[in-house]
Amino acid sequence: MQLAEERRRLILAAVDEEGKVLAAELARRFDTSEDTIRRDLRDLDLAGLLRRVHGGAVRRGGVASFTQREGADQQRKALLGQALRPLLKPLDTVLIDAGSTNLALARQLDDGCAAAIVTNSPQIALALGEFRRTRVILLGGTYSADNGAVLGARTLADIQALRADLCIVGLCSLAPDRLGATNDEEAVLKRAMLAGSARRAAAVLNERLTASAPFTIGVAADLDHLALEADVPADLLGPLRREGGPDLILAER
Repeated sequence: MQLAEERRRLILAAVDEEGKVLAAELARRFDTSEDTIRRDLRDLDLAGLLRRVHGGAVRRGGVASFTQREGADQQRKALLGQALRPLLKPLDTVLIDAGSTNLALARQLDDGCAAAIVTNSPQIALALGEFRRTRVILLGGTYSADNGAVLGARTLADIQALRADLCIVGLCSLAPDRLGATNDEEAVLKRAMLAGSARRAAAVLNERLTASAPFTIGVAADLDHLALEADVPADLLGPLRREGGPDLILAER
């Protein structure tokens, strides 16, 4: 059995050589579970030796691009997207926030699933580009390649002028008392999305239930629906089952 100290030394060597690593790939490389790798990455991050990002890690001081995040944990994100699909109704105006999990949802949608889909993500708009029965509307703003989204005052004004039937917001961290974002500009937009929508939903990978993000969007009770992975740990699931909290949807395995 490989010692944790040796495994972590090899993880650091991989990060230094490759610039970024994915938890799923490391689990296969070291023949261990993703939970074990995520604990390794968390501890190495706390020690200041790398920067943990969603799905893996990058060199300290480096930031994973949207393209890198999109390529990580694709099957897990596809299952979460599948869990959200029934929430869209043919007469709805749906606001889909930027994010790699929401992009996985968009790739599974059918033309006619909603009357209109509005997004701040060019990637999501392109994924829906062949739709004819469903209008696809891209919000204005300044494009950020790191975020894979348009941001800024123009984007905020467009969101505030919209009344969506359903909003699917991207989250960087989630706890019963706090929804978090890593970027202050994104946090402002996400709060506006939640405030201007009749129904609000999100989908999160397991690691976002233990992640920390500096900017507050709201609380879990601000959501009507929350899609979680099938293997979400019981100790993380329990606190979310509060009266007045969101309807919990478990993705398929």
